[in-house]
Amino acid sequence: MVEQILQVEGLCKTYMQGKVPVNALREVTFNVGQGELVAIMGPSGSGKSTLMALVGCLEKPTSGTVVIKGVDITAMSDRELPRIRREMIGFVFQHYNLLPALSALGNVELAMRFSGVTKKNRMKRAEELLQRLGLEKRLHHRPNELSGGEQQRVSIARAIANNPSIILADEPTGEVDSSTRDKIVKIFEELKLQGQTIIIVTHDPEVAKHCDRVIRIMDGTLSQEERRDNQQYATR
Repeated sequence: MVEQILQVEGLCKTYMQGKVPVNALREVTFNVGQGELVAIMGPSGSGKSTLMALVGCLEKPTSGTVVIKGVDITAMSDRELPRIRREMIGFVFQHYNLLPALSALGNVELAMRFSGVTKKNRMKRAEELLQRLGLEKRLHHRPNELSGGEQQRVSIARAIANNPSIILADEPTGEVDSSTRDKIVKIFEELKLQGQTIIIVTHDPEVAKHCDRVIRIMDGTLSQEERRDNQQYATR
């Protein structure tokens, strides 16, 4: 039986625009198992980014729960959440979010700096990860010396540096060409085969077709789920 890494139950998020409440998410419920590659899709404003922010401990829900590897992160205090983000979640962003003053090696090493790993071991792991992603000749290059695809590979190495329970990728192929997109998708598929759990927010059906499941969000609710074989198995 596949272990459930992520359990989202009845998740709601309401923002106030002046005195008017806006329901960004309404009663969203789904699970993600160990080693699944899952796409989150939906039009702009549907609630995808809000969902990722809640799962990633960047915001707190109005109601509902998010449980990662048995830990209810919605019950955590603001002081505890940075540790959860650091130890359990790896982030991959559309715009890479690399520090421009650091090399590829430095950006990946930095992710482990507050995890109790010695500098020697941090540098060793960072180098191994970058080599694994085909960047062995770019270790000492800064972000402005790297292509978009190379920067995204650095950000993936950074995301997996602390062996997170989940990788959250927000439009990770949105800034690259189709050839580079395919290479990045292949990296995610390889990570999945190694047991990594990955959730990707994407507008690109070419990315989604490589995922085990597609979760569609519409107007803040889970409207539909599809398996890789396009079999629809849950609708609003």
